[in-house]
Order: sequence, then C-alpha cells, then structure tokens
Amino acid sequence: MTVSPRENTLLNGTWIIDRHLSSWSNGLFPRDSMNLSVSMKLENGRLFYHSMNQANPAIPPSRFQFDIPLDDCPHPFMGSQRFTHLQGRLLPDGALEILKLREKTVVIAEIWRRDQEGPLFRWGVSCAASNGPKVYTEYFHMHCPDIAEDRFGQMTQR
Repeated sequence: MTVSPRENTLLNGTWIIDRHLSSWSNGLFPRDSMNLSVSMKLENGRLFYHSMNQANPAIPPSRFQFDIPLDDCPHPFMGSQRFTHLQGRLLPDGALEILKLREKTVVIAEIWRRDQEGPLFRWGVSCAASNGPKVYTEYFHMHCPDIAEDRFGQMTQR
C-alpha cells in the first residue's frame, strides 16, 4: 500500500507535549516540568526533525536535529551519547517509524501517528534511558504552523 502525500503532511508542524495526557511506564514522567517541542516535516521521502527537550529546569535542554531519508536504512547520527544511527520509514497506514540504534542494535523505537485533526501521538520503547527501560506514550498538540516552516527553512539551508 502506498502512502499518499496528504497523509504524510499530517505529521508536519511544530508540536508541544501535553504533559497531562502523556506517561512513561516507569512512573517517572516529569509531569510538572516536562517541556518538549518537536518540529517535523516529511518532504520528498525525507524527514526533517528538530526537538528541544527540557525535563529538568536545573539542566540545560537537549536539542536534536536531523535530516534523514525515509528508506528504512540506518544513517549515522553524531548528536547523542545513547545512539549512533537513525533509521526511518513510513508505515502503510501513514504512521512514521523512527529507530535509534547503537551500532546495529535498536535501543529506542518510536511510532508517530496522527489521525486527521487530532493530536500527534508517539508510542515508544527505550532501552537507553538512564533509569532503565521504559515504554512511553506521549501526546502533542500543534503549536504554530508558521513557526515550523520558519524553523525548517533554517534547517534545510545549506
């Protein structure tokens, strides 16, 4: 089954986590302090991704930025101590799968999906967390589409 471009664009935009709907299986979700924004754009078979995550206000936020083809092949990533490669693909239903690998071993697996005008949903498993393995269920609401376009314009300039 082929995914139509219209289905792909449902994930595009800048998203802010909904702390009240989201949870982690280990019970350690920082409900009072989690501040996570994610900008994504799927275009021409590629994923452009930028995130800023601050779970603890006493520690500077972590930022991730990458541009990978959605070809289900691992691609080197230099911005993390937990993983060394990223792999992405679109699933037949339009959901996005992102695998984060340390060498050839998957240490984080994520499924991102959105149904029409609803919130963005991320379900993942992490074996790379400092507090041990966890499953995470996170919901995001659209922030401002214009900001996402500006951010992606900066990200894609070469």
